[in-house]
Amino acid sequence: MLTITKGETKDWYLTLTEKTTISPAYYLFSLTHRLTNTTTNVILTDISSYTDRYNKFSVVEGTTFDIYSGEYLYRVYAQTSPSNTDPDLANELVEQGMLKVNEVQATETFYTPS
Repeated sequence: MLTITKGETKDWYLTLTEKTTISPAYYLFSLTHRLTNTTTNVILTDISSYTDRYNKFSVVEGTTFDIYSGEYLYRVYAQTSPSNTDPDLANELVEQGMLKVNEVQATETFYTPS
């Protein structure tokens, strides 16, 4: 399960290269909210130095993509296009799973009587 908190920068580590049959591959992430069924599609850049072992993606919620808090089904597609954001036009589905987006915890304020 992938996790992120609203407004947070997070690195996600996945093993996509071993399931990918095309080269070069660009990775399209399709995020579908489980309650509202709204979908956000975004292409993330693999920043791993060792792609034969793992794929690393740095994401900033609110900058890389802006989504509501809650649970999402994520699907990662490998594709030859660096700009396509339509999963139906991607070459192959290489991974799917759950993503949890947490809300920022509000700081509590307490009154201290004098």
